[in-house]
Amino acid sequence: MNIKSLLLGSAAALAAVSGAQAADAIVAAAPEPMEYVKVCDAFGKGYFYIPGTETCLNVSGYVRWQLNWDKGQGWSSYGGHTNGYSTGNTFGRLEINAKNDSEVGTVYSFIRFTGAASGGFSSGYYAGIDAGAIGFEVGNFDTGLTRFLNYGFTDDGGSYGYMGNSYAQVQGKVGAFSYIAGVDDFTNSAGYTAGLYAGVKGGFDNFEGALVADYDIAAKSFGLRGYVQGKFDIVTLRALGIYNQSALSKYDAETGVKGFTLELSGKAQMTDKLFAAVDYSYNFDPKTWNVVGDLGWNVASGFDVLVSGKYWSTKNAGGFLRLQRSF
Repeated sequence: MNIKSLLLGSAAALAAVSGAQAADAIVAAAPEPMEYVKVCDAFGKGYFYIPGTETCLNVSGYVRWQLNWDKGQGWSSYGGHTNGYSTGNTFGRLEINAKNDSEVGTVYSFIRFTGAASGGFSSGYYAGIDAGAIGFEVGNFDTGLTRFLNYGFTDDGGSYGYMGNSYAQVQGKVGAFSYIAGVDDFTNSAGYTAGLYAGVKGGFDNFEGALVADYDIAAKSFGLRGYVQGKFDIVTLRALGIYNQSALSKYDAETGVKGFTLELSGKAQMTDKLFAAVDYSYNFDPKTWNVVGDLGWNVASGFDVLVSGKYWSTKNAGGFLRLQRSF
């Protein structure tokens, strides 16, 4: 073998080794399989699985613009009363629901963030376990007593005021009936301690009814609330009765009212996109009343217009025009 042959053979060997190393260096790793978000229909519309978990999430909310009118103050894009929440010229809300099944039932949590351009901001939250016949919930939100009875048919709600506070309650369902019992923490209001409540609700076909009792410990005031409701084709009618032993009770229907309050409500779903509703409230002590009327129009999917007006026995009047984008 001469020198020339040796050099050529060595060069060929080195080239083969270098080529093998270069080929090894550019081999790409196999891509990881992509995990797509999956729809979760176990808890209703709009839920999806959080990737890698068995928890289902629902994100919703709205953006609202509202123009208010008051007989004494004229037109304003600020202020107003809408189910106890502050309003403004622009008003937004974000809500997050999370649920998953467990060995003892459905575990759930809810959180809400609300803010207005006028500067108001609030939040509320609760979490619990729903095991069907029995469940447990804690949070800082509207009292479970009011949510159990449902709100009025109009946005104002008639004799209803949002009462945000900490609470703990047990709840459950037995056949066609559901029950609730809990304690409210009122220590965020000067001079108040706690309140107790318990109630039962049930119905059949297109009729239902409920009865709830409450007790304000600081005011030493006992109260009762109950309603009967029926649906007749496109019209739903409801009669709600409220009794408060003392006007100082935090469970008062309206500030400074004691004794009996009667609320008569009606709602007509005239089409899939158009409804009208009315709430009439009468307080026996002092003898005052008010009437609220709403007309709502679902212009398009996720876009609604609401016109509302209210008149008091004090001869005051007010109302608003609302445009709302929901998602």
